[in-house]
Amino acid sequence: MTRERFFTQALTNLAATSRTKKGVSDTSSSADKPALATQGAALADRATENVSNALETVWADRSRSFSSPIEMKQWVDGLAAQVSEGLLQAGQPLYRTWATKFAMQTAPDEIEQEMQAFCAELLAQLDSDPIATAAWVEHELDTRIHPFADGCGRTTKLVSAWVLARHDFPLPAFDTRERYLELAIAGGKAFEAYYRERIAAQKL
Repeated sequence: MTRERFFTQALTNLAATSRTKKGVSDTSSSADKPALATQGAALADRATENVSNALETVWADRSRSFSSPIEMKQWVDGLAAQVSEGLLQAGQPLYRTWATKFAMQTAPDEIEQEMQAFCAELLAQLDSDPIATAAWVEHELDTRIHPFADGCGRTTKLVSAWVLARHDFPLPAFDTRERYLELAIAGGKAFEAYYRERIAAQKL
């Protein structure tokens, strides 16, 4: 996979699935969720710039090894910080501090522990089937834990893209946000099958 192809598909996927990248600061998941610090075209431009910068990190680190889950977590948190740079309110922490309306998502006081467990499992899976691991990342990080105050979807797609790039796999070509979300929320074999289908479409 070439760098150009990697960047093009990663940004295409984000455009297809991210409301923030379209300039929408969505707070519908909780009445306690603060709006982002910018809106509209300025938000879309900054979100695109941030993701592009984070993609540079992902591409440069595609062969990187990690010595511990702590180091892995620092890297994932670093991507999230790049993604949300200049978008959070002043003084707002990286991790979400409010409960969402989705019952399956982690409570705020459990996010740190869940992220430690996620990064330990991610590290353990790096030599396994990369497609299954990337699909698992999408479900666990965005749908279930949903840890970040901003950019869970964007950060998740960067981490899953990194998993695939390590093994020189193409990225999936997501069709619609609605179908992606329906299957990602369900997780399991159905989502993995969809993920494989969308990667196979890229090989044509």
